[in-house]
Amino acid sequence: MVDLFTPREMELIAAAHESGREYERRAIGERADEIMGLTPEPPAPTGVDWDEDEIRSPLERLRSALLDTHGLDTIGRPQAIVDDVLYADSIAWLIGSPGHGKSFVALDIAGCVAAGQTWQGHPTHAGTVGPVLYVIAEGASGLRQRVRAWESSMNATMVDVLFLPVPVQVALDGDWSALCELSAEMKPCLVVVDTQARSTVGMEENSAKDMGIFVAAIERLRRASGACVLVVHHQGRNGDHMRGSTALEGAATTIMRVSKDDELITVVCAKQKDAEPFDDIALRLVPYLESAVLSFSDGTQRRSGGLSHAALKMARAWLEHHGDDWVGAGKLVDIVAPRMTFYRNVKELQMSGAVQVDRSSRYPTYRLLADVGQPGASP
Repeated sequence: MVDLFTPREMELIAAAHESGREYERRAIGERADEIMGLTPEPPAPTGVDWDEDEIRSPLERLRSALLDTHGLDTIGRPQAIVDDVLYADSIAWLIGSPGHGKSFVALDIAGCVAAGQTWQGHPTHAGTVGPVLYVIAEGASGLRQRVRAWESSMNATMVDVLFLPVPVQVALDGDWSALCELSAEMKPCLVVVDTQARSTVGMEENSAKDMGIFVAAIERLRRASGACVLVVHHQGRNGDHMRGSTALEGAATTIMRVSKDDELITVVCAKQKDAEPFDDIALRLVPYLESAVLSFSDGTQRRSGGLSHAALKMARAWLEHHGDDWVGAGKLVDIVAPRMTFYRNVKELQMSGAVQVDRSSRYPTYRLLADVGQPGASP
């Protein structure tokens, strides 16, 4: 049993309890805490776990973030997850009209990135290849057939892609926060949100305010994961821009536009903020098993190993004109292949070890290994 307080101490305790003046309660000491059933406040953190950003004022945080010209060198260059196409820690949109193959392209990218395989002639980079989180907000019922067709055509399993068949809503902060926490746990290199419309139910696409909220939510997801967040979205009825407020385009690092003409699909770079735009990628949507798969526009099927027929054909023309000499792109483009085809195929040849690249000068030069283009060579 604790000792009784003096009348004066009891008066002070009652006054402190009524007014909430904690300093008077502390002046009496721990005996007052015990009598009143109060828990003393924990001491301020003092160890290495103390997050300094939480105790610094906004002005102090901004002041500490200032950089001079030399400090700019500490900011890393954009790190590609798909060479020339998608970059880590960025926001990208994949847009197109309904039925033009947006989800086929998004799924193809996801499978290749997770497996570390070249995507349509564009290498994925070993330093950033990792799990992929694919949020299926629309069209979950047909996904299994698409994945099985992709796996069969590539002769490989779609590993390290985790599908979330839940239309997580941006407007429901608790649900979206849970998605951010999940992505922080997974640490994926790519998060696909398919589609924007199904994740923003009740929000007005043409409202700068609502789309500003959506952009802020996507930014939260990017910060939580450190990934490239790829949003699949519809194209406007008029023009080549994405549907809705211009706030979306302003927030994008990358915008890819997909268009379809019969079975031919073209992927165009509509915006590339921090790098050179990539060349158009010409593909063909080929019926396969119970679904369809993407192939090169000349109809050749990609496999997990070997060269495509298009790359091998270019290598043979290259060997005929230049042998194994070091040459620049100017002597190869439109001679061994059209510009778009050349850059796609040369990346495939480089990844297979068939081409060496020297980037020591302003313009890279290329050297073909002679045996690649020899008659009888096969993919």
